[in-house]
Amino acid sequence: MKRVLMLLAASSTLAFQANADWFIRGTHNSWAADQMADISNNTMLADDVVFTSAGEIKFDRFGDWSENYGTGGQGGGNISVSAGTWDIEFYTDTKGWAILPSSTHGGSTGGGTDYHLRGTPNGWAEGTLLTQVGTTSDYEICIEFNGGDASGGPRFKIDKNGGWGSDAFPSADVSVAQGFAHIVVDSSNDSIKSVSDGLGANCSPVTATNDFRNRTMYFVFLDRFANGDTSNDNGNNASATSSVGGSGNLDEWKKYWGGDIQGLIDKLDYLQNLGITAIWVTPLNDNVDNSGTAGAYHGYWGRDFYEVDEHLGSWALVDQLDAEMEARGMKLVLDFAPNHSSQNDKYEYGAVYKEGVFQADEANSTWFHQNGAIADCYDSDPSTTCGNEWSDPWAYRNKTLFNLTDFNHGVNSNSVSDTYLIEAAKKWLAHGVDAFRIDAIKHIEPNFINRFTAEMRAVNPDVYIFGEWMDAGASDANSMAFLSEGRGSELLDFNLRDNIENVIADNISMIDLNAHIESRAGAMGNREDWQPIFLDNHDATRTSVYLQTNGVVNKGRQGKGFAKAFAEARQNLGMALVMTLPGIPTIYYGTEQNSTWFTANGDGEVGHDPYNREQMPSFSETSAAFTMIKSLADLRSSSAAIATGSYQQKWLNADILVFERKEGTDTVVVAMNKGAAATISVSSLGLADGTYTSLTGGDVVSVTGGQASLSLDQNEVIVLH
Repeated sequence: MKRVLMLLAASSTLAFQANADWFIRGTHNSWAADQMADISNNTMLADDVVFTSAGEIKFDRFGDWSENYGTGGQGGGNISVSAGTWDIEFYTDTKGWAILPSSTHGGSTGGGTDYHLRGTPNGWAEGTLLTQVGTTSDYEICIEFNGGDASGGPRFKIDKNGGWGSDAFPSADVSVAQGFAHIVVDSSNDSIKSVSDGLGANCSPVTATNDFRNRTMYFVFLDRFANGDTSNDNGNNASATSSVGGSGNLDEWKKYWGGDIQGLIDKLDYLQNLGITAIWVTPLNDNVDNSGTAGAYHGYWGRDFYEVDEHLGSWALVDQLDAEMEARGMKLVLDFAPNHSSQNDKYEYGAVYKEGVFQADEANSTWFHQNGAIADCYDSDPSTTCGNEWSDPWAYRNKTLFNLTDFNHGVNSNSVSDTYLIEAAKKWLAHGVDAFRIDAIKHIEPNFINRFTAEMRAVNPDVYIFGEWMDAGASDANSMAFLSEGRGSELLDFNLRDNIENVIADNISMIDLNAHIESRAGAMGNREDWQPIFLDNHDATRTSVYLQTNGVVNKGRQGKGFAKAFAEARQNLGMALVMTLPGIPTIYYGTEQNSTWFTANGDGEVGHDPYNREQMPSFSETSAAFTMIKSLADLRSSSAAIATGSYQQKWLNADILVFERKEGTDTVVVAMNKGAAATISVSSLGLADGTYTSLTGGDVVSVTGGQASLSLDQNEVIVLH
């Protein structure tokens, strides 16, 4: 995310600095920089650190945040610390850490049990201790296995209290893959609870830095999220800003309400607490000013792709957002709309500017297509329509999407408009953008997508790019053909969204859902885990509204009329699927609060555009949806099985689905039930023998010989790791 800075003048100083000063920051010291002590080779210590309540820490090399470490490595997330007094070690060579009882370095309360890892990383010597996980019976270690020894490959055993006594376990050495391994021991029965091996530094999944698969993305509709600076609310056209917001009529919902970049910055801690590691924002570029009383609050009426819209902030605020997100280990995803500018029949007539200088408008055939609108039959009679054009590639790529002025993308080489758009995107990369969501990618010349993605990766090889192709997914042949062509962009999976919504609405069975899930790998060339997956977005009635209303929602669907509590439980079940299936989970703002709005729009659709773009209802961190999403986002950030693992159905009927995600020795089992309470026996699980507590609730499950008995209430989800 951070721009590359050349620090040549400082290089000679750093070269002679054997071990820089290291500082600990956290909630215990209000994130101040407290210097750590150098106690031995590569080990820094913060002694007797008091946490009066559970909190978080990070390690800061120079005390100025320029190089800091947390979960996931440099610039990673905050490290959780339980309430208590701790000796905290940081290892400057591996960038790992240990949170140890305060007695470890000369405290007054000794005793207890030590668990030593002995194996090929340390020549089988004692002294490499596991760390207790809070006050639980679990002890853990993250350690690197570089290779084996004369007797075999990378492996280890656990030595209880040292000395190779009879209490060492297991009886045979445990073999692991090269790389880092996260090892958990259960002290209640002196057994190895889990081994996740072959991982990257700090035991993060081994992925390229552009690999979003262990991230959880949050889609912020910026104008409706948080107003951090009221001075920019009116922008350049006060009549397009509402003074009453959601309490107003339909016209007021089509105006700006005041959300901005500063508001997002102010709520980053909330998003971090939710487990969010990537934030997708609606377009930040300048939008039309001359729009009467209709505001371009959504960001999709672009006029200057090289400037920040005045309602949202400035380049300085974009840079601040970048820095604040980087400090939290987050990635910035920019919604970019290269298909069109603004309307071709009113307001500014599609005019585009470059840093304030006029370039062209809808009348310029070099810049914009002149082929009429999709489905208009090439005539001026609005009563005649040609619906087949929506499935005709030439029509939907070369005609306007409704009345939005359509850029004339070059087929075999960049057109003038394409050069304009590509260079604009590079400017956003220079200000910290890490990924792009391409709006209306279905309607863009596909060879332009090749050029766009190649140009972006020439600047930043790690940039992640995905596009909006309405109704894309395993059941849509045209979108899957595009995906198979390897144009450098993934696609939002609308088909999976529809199937998840249909199963929680009782329109289809779990058997139907599983069949669709299993079809994705073949349809997507085994890239199903790269596609963003979601339940709610800004172009459909929110699922929580669809499940509760008795009215008609978008696409002419009849609402289900479920009771509020039942509907929310079903929506949470759907989000549990989004968080655990192959794909990159994307949360629409407010879904973690089960947000709803039940007004019908001008087409009689309850909760549809613009009523699916309501003000963020709450920033509560105690809702059932928030708690569940946080737990599963934390799991995704650390589990290779959830990030990149296989999918295998383990138990299935019309109401219950049990599936397993597996990568190497890392295994996650997910079970969910939308029917009456039931107890089932599931076999052939990849989980090691032991007792597991569900990450989504308090269920305790014993696994013996790969078999477990699961008691599932209606709308319950059990997740075992």
